[in-house]
Amino acid sequence: MKGLLRKELSGLWSLYKKSLPMVAVLYAVLNLVTRNDFFLYFGVWVMLFYSLSGMSLDESCGWGRYARTLPVNDWQVVGAKFLVSLIYSGGAVLYGAALGVIQRLITGEQGYADLVGGLLAVLVVSMVMVFLMYPMAFRFGLEKARNGFLVVWVALFGGFMLFGSRLEEWAPLEDVIQSMVLHPFPWAGGALLTAIAVMALCYVSSVQIYSKKEF
Repeated sequence: MKGLLRKELSGLWSLYKKSLPMVAVLYAVLNLVTRNDFFLYFGVWVMLFYSLSGMSLDESCGWGRYARTLPVNDWQVVGAKFLVSLIYSGGAVLYGAALGVIQRLITGEQGYADLVGGLLAVLVVSMVMVFLMYPMAFRFGLEKARNGFLVVWVALFGGFMLFGSRLEEWAPLEDVIQSMVLHPFPWAGGALLTAIAVMALCYVSSVQIYSKKEF
């Protein structure tokens, strides 16, 4: 398992060893200059999607066929990819939290609860998006999975733009939003547990798909 994890991390580093440090520095500077946590939140999303790129490397070099000859189980091959996504997302959250605290110490601003809540919210949404893509990527390939997910995302965004004003006037939704504002951390905790459950289901599904896949 350690060897598989090292393989995933080294492959991603070979892809992003130049751009990743530049992006990290750029987001840090933009956050300090604009005093806008958006760049910290966006970094979490970017890192999770970066972690998917290991599958492109696998597809280009025929890793799946070679992996069948190794003394490793299917759950370990799939698990290494999920672990890398968790490592990348965890690193992005810690980096974003550190930058947010530094920016607040320098400027004297408050809003630490908003920082934590925002990072957790972006982490949950990004985790769900990326881990839902894994089974599709194992089944159809990463590019088809990305394109299909993009279509779904655009459709959801378009629906929100068309019917968002009506949803805002829906009384039950207003109650939910008000509850989230008044009690953000219980909602964030529940959302995080939901994301973990989605990850577990996607992992089991990915293992089943990968075990039946022919290379």
